[in-house]
Amino acid sequence: MPTKAQLPVLAARVAVSVARERLAPVRLASLDDVPPAASALTTGWLTAALCRGVPDAAVVDFDIVGGSDGTSSRRALQVTYNAAGQQAGLPTRLFMKSASSFQSRLMLVLGGVTESETIFYRDLRPALDRLRSPRSYYAAFDPQTFRSIVLMDDLSAQGWTFPDPMKDVVTRRDAEDMVDQMAYYHATFWNDPRLTREYARLPTTELFQQRLNEIGFQKRARVGIERGRSVMPPALYRRKAELLPAVMRALRLNSAGTPTLLHQDVHQGNWLRDPDGRMGLYDWQAVAKGEWALDFSYAMSVNLPIEDRRAWERDLLERYLWRLGEEGVS
Repeated sequence: MPTKAQLPVLAARVAVSVARERLAPVRLASLDDVPPAASALTTGWLTAALCRGVPDAAVVDFDIVGGSDGTSSRRALQVTYNAAGQQAGLPTRLFMKSASSFQSRLMLVLGGVTESETIFYRDLRPALDRLRSPRSYYAAFDPQTFRSIVLMDDLSAQGWTFPDPMKDVVTRRDAEDMVDQMAYYHATFWNDPRLTREYARLPTTELFQQRLNEIGFQKRARVGIERGRSVMPPALYRRKAELLPAVMRALRLNSAGTPTLLHQDVHQGNWLRDPDGRMGLYDWQAVAKGEWALDFSYAMSVNLPIEDRRAWERDLLERYLWRLGEEGVS
């Protein structure tokens, strides 16, 4: 985690990397070369990324068919294969995430997001075959240039939907789906020694938040508290000075508990529905390791209307614990 004194140096390194890419096109000589943006992709590089294990298959053409820019650069791709690739049923509609701009790359690197997201999609997602979430075909992070990329299924082309969290209503069945999905990925990596060995660079929940604090999270949180004063209980607002220190104490305790894989950002905007209407989870940028209760309590508190949460939360907790047992956690 960079210190405040190191931030200018890191920012300069990111700026130099982005400037070089603007001055001269990046040459993708092999799959190890991480593209800075969708505009840098080539059929040769896509062939290496998508046709591994399929003899004679090749990408012969591709089009960028949509996208947007925010925390990351997101682009939809339509890929065309030769006969061998078509016969193998290789994916033709893909979704690509990258960090092409100086601002997005710097923010994602400072927060440790790019490396953690790469670890999830490259190393952890393949073990979660029953997770309703995009599958990745290629994920990489270059610590020298700070470029990153994830190539995954374009689920919208397969009939999945991304409901508007301001309008969507989470039903009891939806809440049970959420609980089941969380119990599944929690159980899969429950107290897994690989979290401290092969995936040691995956941050704890406390470290993840410390990184965000280094780039101004606490200052922005204080602004948010003031903006939300009109809807906060007066007793809570009077204790505002205690809130952020309490969050850090809670994360310290969470990081010291039995570790598992956590999504950490399970608000309604990160849940989607498959073609059958079942809930799934995407946007794994905040992935970390810690104790299960963070994901569960977050999901219950932000996704359910107060009345429904009070009526359902005990049943949902019992269901979660039962699901853990079904998955082999004692």
